[in-house]
Amino acid sequence: MAVIGTFGSFTAARLGIYASQASLNVTGNNIANINTKGYTRQRLDLVSLHSGGNARYANSYNLDIGYGVLADSTSQLRDPFMDIRYRNEQSSVGAYEARLDGLKQLSNILDEVGDGEGDFGIIEAQFNDLMDQLEILSRNANDDTSDTNVRSSAESLVQLFNDYANALVTAKDTITDKLKEDVGKVNDILTQIRDLNVEIRDAGIFGDKALELRDHRNLLIDELSGYMKIDVRYDMEKIDEFSSVERLNISIAGTGNPPIKLIQGIYGTQLTMPEMTPMRNPKYDPSLPTSNRYISRDSTPDSIKYTDNPQAALRSADGKVITNDDAGEALIKQMTGFEKGISGANMYGKGPAGTAEKYLDKDGNPTDDVNQAEMVNNAVKKADDNRLWMGLEALTDRNGRVMKEEGNVESQPVDLSDTVLYGSLQSLRELITEEGEFSSEMDIAFDSKASIKRGIPYYQHALDALARKFAETLNEANEEKFAGYETEIDANGVELYKTNTTGCDLVTGNGDAAPVLAKLTAAGYDKSYLLRKDLSGLPEDLRAEVKTVQEKHLSPTGNGHGIEKTAGGNLFSNTGDGDDGTGITAANISISKKWSTGEVRIRCFRENNDGLDHSTDNSNINHIISLMGQKLEYKPKDVVDDAASTTPYFNGTFQEMLNNTNHVLATDQRTTTTLYNSYTTRTLALDNDRQSVSGVDLNEEATSMMVYQKSYAAACQLMTTLDSMLDKLINGTIR
Repeated sequence: MAVIGTFGSFTAARLGIYASQASLNVTGNNIANINTKGYTRQRLDLVSLHSGGNARYANSYNLDIGYGVLADSTSQLRDPFMDIRYRNEQSSVGAYEARLDGLKQLSNILDEVGDGEGDFGIIEAQFNDLMDQLEILSRNANDDTSDTNVRSSAESLVQLFNDYANALVTAKDTITDKLKEDVGKVNDILTQIRDLNVEIRDAGIFGDKALELRDHRNLLIDELSGYMKIDVRYDMEKIDEFSSVERLNISIAGTGNPPIKLIQGIYGTQLTMPEMTPMRNPKYDPSLPTSNRYISRDSTPDSIKYTDNPQAALRSADGKVITNDDAGEALIKQMTGFEKGISGANMYGKGPAGTAEKYLDKDGNPTDDVNQAEMVNNAVKKADDNRLWMGLEALTDRNGRVMKEEGNVESQPVDLSDTVLYGSLQSLRELITEEGEFSSEMDIAFDSKASIKRGIPYYQHALDALARKFAETLNEANEEKFAGYETEIDANGVELYKTNTTGCDLVTGNGDAAPVLAKLTAAGYDKSYLLRKDLSGLPEDLRAEVKTVQEKHLSPTGNGHGIEKTAGGNLFSNTGDGDDGTGITAANISISKKWSTGEVRIRCFRENNDGLDHSTDNSNINHIISLMGQKLEYKPKDVVDDAASTTPYFNGTFQEMLNNTNHVLATDQRTTTTLYNSYTTRTLALDNDRQSVSGVDLNEEATSMMVYQKSYAAACQLMTTLDSMLDKLINGTIR
């Protein structure tokens, strides 16, 4: 007789009915969720039921048939490798999408081709208008109306500079708000993933796979991958001696071994970005042994690992942390049980490769005391020096308990460097902070590629450079000069007016010059200021007195009654209420007060030492017109004092400088668009491949439904057939 009992065949048929019905239920669930975002196609896992051991009445002629089928579990059809590829591409999509959105905002402000008159941009058109008005003034030298028209055109130009500068500040603040909002979203995602891990873990302990919760978690992980590049791994967490459950671990990709963790099972962290933060030490690199103070036991036999966490450090018998000062070979051997001791020099040191101090104090000295560190702007609106450093809090569970790592050491907060992130968060950060060619040495120390990354600060500095060069060039051309008087350079490189017999009082300090000389000496200034051409180093009141005696005593004609001077002065200043031409930026460039009130006019002639009437002389106007078309050098240090580069980054006219800035923006936007489209296409292709495995296909489910319906009908028919056989056997043989 067969191993399976007479009525055991009914069990096989019954299990077949159950398996077919359960498979139909899974198929129905797949069809019901065909439009559910993030849903992963499910499959019923079937196993053949076979009983171990021999039947009581078994003999050598029995056939080992089996006992039917069991519905073992429900699983998801998902390809982990496809998930990894998709999420890696998704981080690139997030990075270039965020950058492209920011560049489009800049393009709306700066890329003004065709927005002005004709084919010119707005500012470029205004430059052309200023040139036209100067040409008219050149034909009508000393005409007040023409000078006023030039000033009106210049007022429109400086107003455009002001508007553009303010628009850039607004764009920067908008992106800063976006970054803060995204940090909040990331923290919400991390919290949700951690809490889902708790529910999935609890379900796993009781044998439930919690597939729907896993779908929700995978959806959140996909979303997180757009904000930063992550590494997702699974391992087994031991519950007790006999059981374990799957554990999800998420870390920031490319952060070494061990990596910077975001999620570890039921523990999770949060991103931080405070408005004020300690000044980081650019030489600190936690990956270097020389940047870590202590050693701790490594999982590899006879080896140690470096750490900057005192809680993870080896300790002596009295609980004291072992450092380079008190660690000896014998003590390390005693603490670790190593065959060979480890010398203190290998444990802790500040070699040339790194430093153990994380911060800098207000004097720029390294310190490891956060309370002594200089506090710097980090994410303050309207600030122009934000660092936008981020950090991670210690890993905690939903109740706020800090995770204990290997050796019962508590998880520690982590400071993220300038380059550790990759994704939309990093792109937004770089849009707000990166200065390109204007980067400082400290910027480059934190990020070696800082000088080729251009964010909003780069375009602000470029606009400032143009505004300052324009103002300083025209101010210098229109400066008040003693007509026809020659100058010379002294041994110190200072430009002095040459004197004659009538100017000897300036040299000796006699006569009218004596009181002024006394004031200069009392204020700590050299008497050479009496002959200096440039008096900008003097206070305004003292400057006026020096000019007065210069005008009286310096004379090319030698008559001693003063000289004819041009009615010049600063045309532009750093405020509309003054005449100071220093420190001009696109945000503060203004028409000088004296020009606006008519006290200063555009100087028409350059020199007048021949005694002739020069009322129609336009030599200086023509000189200014020529300057508008002259190629000038632009250096980073012209506008940023701590810029690392001293070489010019552009050479050209004012309008060429404007066009170059627009060209840089257009090139960056075009390159970003190309890369964004490329990554988007690849991500879409990967998602389609992923959906071909994990997505619900109506045709496949319909086919499965027909298969399971037929198997269900067949199992029912088997049940009916068995019933007929037994009825014949039992009822038909009793006679």
